[in-house]
Amino acid sequence: MSQQNVNTTASESKESSFSTTKPAENVSYEAIRRAIRRNLFYVDYPHFNVNTVGLRCDFNMHLDYLAAATFTRDEASFDTGNYRSTTELMLINPHEKLLITVAVFAPKAGAAPETYETRVVHSANPIGDEEYVELCEYQTTNVYKSAGLLNVAALELFWSEHEGLKKYAQASLPKADEYSPFCHWQFSRLKG
Repeated sequence: MSQQNVNTTASESKESSFSTTKPAENVSYEAIRRAIRRNLFYVDYPHFNVNTVGLRCDFNMHLDYLAAATFTRDEASFDTGNYRSTTELMLINPHEKLLITVAVFAPKAGAAPETYETRVVHSANPIGDEEYVELCEYQTTNVYKSAGLLNVAALELFWSEHEGLKKYAQASLPKADEYSPFCHWQFSRLKG
């Protein structure tokens, strides 16, 4: 039976190359710190979780960064049999991209929605120089999701934001080419 001596020192290894590199000048460490945020949604508070203004402010991404938006109402969702209404926003600044999708689901067309689903995708620090910002890859990407039952306050907030943001997008963004196979956005500054 062999015996190992646990008191012997391990052989030295070379330092990894990444630990000796200098930090890049164009990296936004603030964007990385926001990317690892954990408490984005609130349990049992749907009016906070459907609030795109609150979510945008949490990431310090204001409407002047809005690059594309889509608004749908009572669209049939064939996999669930429900009718879905959504507000979908893409905000891009030099160091990060934020996608916010808030969807509410109704059991039939024209009925009051009963449930919601919110999805936030936050990407920070672009890699390389892409001609089209929407195709850029990022060093960090985090996805946050929340779903649950709606209450009256959350539903009112969703519809007021839906209409207000749609008016803002109509006034501020050009109408996207509806025949383009590369862009599903309704209003868009995106080139691709």
